[in-house]
Parts: sequence; C-alpha cells; structure tokens
Amino acid sequence: MREIIARLVCMLTVGVVVGLSLLFAAAHNPRSPAPGVQTPAITSPPPPAAPPMPAPASPSPATAEKAARGRAVYAQQGCATCHAVGGVGNPRHPLDGVGSRRDDAQLHAWVTGTGAAAETLSGPVLKRKQRYQQLPPGDLEALIDYLATLRAAPGTQASLRDAGGLFTEVVGKRML
Repeated sequence: MREIIARLVCMLTVGVVVGLSLLFAAAHNPRSPAPGVQTPAITSPPPPAAPPMPAPASPSPATAEKAARGRAVYAQQGCATCHAVGGVGNPRHPLDGVGSRRDDAQLHAWVTGTGAAAETLSGPVLKRKQRYQQLPPGDLEALIDYLATLRAAPGTQASLRDAGGLFTEVVGKRML
C-alpha cells in the first residue's frame, strides 16, 4: 500500500511540475498568430509632445573612433545578452534611441548601476552591472560614447517598449 501511495505522490508531483512549467512557458512566450489570422492592433494614447531635439552634429573622427571602440566593448562584454541594438540581441530591452533619451552622465549611471539608476534597478541587475564599474576608464567612456550615438530617427518612437521616452517597466523596476 505504501508503494502505491508513494508512486501516486511521485506522479502527482511530476504532473504539477510539468503543468507549472507549461504555464510559465506559455506566459513568457506568446504564440505567434496562425497564418492568415489577423490580430487587432494594440493602440495606446499618443505620447506627450516633446520639444524637437536638434539634429546631432556629425561626430568628429575622434568621437567616431571612440564609438567604434565602444561597439567592440559592447560585443566583448556580452551586452546583447540583456539588450538589443538594431534588432540584434535580446529584444526585451532595446537600446535603440537611448542616446536621444539620456545624456552621458545618465548613460554612465545606467551602465554602471549607480546614482539614480541604483534606486530603480533590481538587485540581480545591479549585481550584473557592478562588473562595468571595473572596466578600464577608456573602455567605459567608449561604451558610453557608443550608446550616445544610438539616436532615434526624427519623427519615430525610440522603441515599442519606450514610446514617448517612458521607461520600460519590468516587474515594477525600470530598465535602461
């Protein structure tokens, strides 16, 4: 009798774990619509009108070189694990247009998880960002220069998650 109860408990446990795994997967991986099925467009209220930003001057050769070095640092540090640029990388936190929304000091705070960013980022994200505080100053400056070049095209939204310059909300925490 004990063996039968033990087997039933084991099978029930496995069933609960598999069921919860399926629910979690379904919640975090939305299905794409079937071919030929149109999904209704999700509309949101228009963002408040922001004053037009002046077009950035063409970068000097030194700045362009530093931005190229920053792109290499971005790749070397594996930033695409958490972020995307131009649709390449993790689409959950796109960085397209971040240079239009943040100045260099704000970018530094968000990259290193210091200042105002430390109050908003979750603990695991802060822990991961601590390693950027250990980067050589030239690499960190180059990474920030690269991020500053990621400007939104005039008249477009920076990203679907950050329409109107709002922060991306992830479990009550704001992300870069």
